Amino acid sequence: MRRPYLLLMASLLATAALHAAEIKSSRQTAASKQARTGEAAFRALYEELVEINTTLSAGSCTDASNAMKAHLTRAGYSDANLHVIVPPQFPRQGNLVAHLRGTDPKAKPILLLAHIDVVEADRADWERDPFTLVEEEGFFYAGGAADDKAMAAVFTDMLVRYKREGYRPRRGLTMALTC
Repeated sequence: MRRPYLLLMASLLATAALHAAEIKSSRQTAASKQARTGEAAFRALYEELVEINTTLSAGSCTDASNAMKAHLTRAGYSDANLHVIVPPQFPRQGNLVAHLRGTDPKAKPILLLAHIDVVEADRADWERDPFTLVEEEGFFYAGGAADDKAMAAVFTDMLVRYKREGYRPRRGLTMALTC
């Protein structure tokens, strides 16, 4: 008696999953599909940033700043609008400041601020390598995956997309990725 019940339940769950997938795909609009077109590029940028060791003892925020600057340069930002600022006494604690000029020069810019340094990570204390981005069941794991490299990646990706699409907001945007 129990076996037919389990088979029925498994069949119902499989049918429900198929219908859910159909609903999800049928609800996608041209706009939602277009919005997802940059998802792979964002994921690569996010993974690159998270996997750069930016601990103060052994890592380099300067390397991370230069990596994000490279994305912005490829998108078309000029050197005049990209500044990696490195304190002379701390050569691995570089910061990135990027500007996207707005259409209204009288309007003050909006500051997008995120830190890219992460806490010290002893591999023995971690279930996974803290400098390898892992996705499990829809969650990301790595040092800085949420605090605060996710925000830094979102800001960088947003500025890349704005530049490539030719979008200029009324107020300028200034992004600061700090160590």
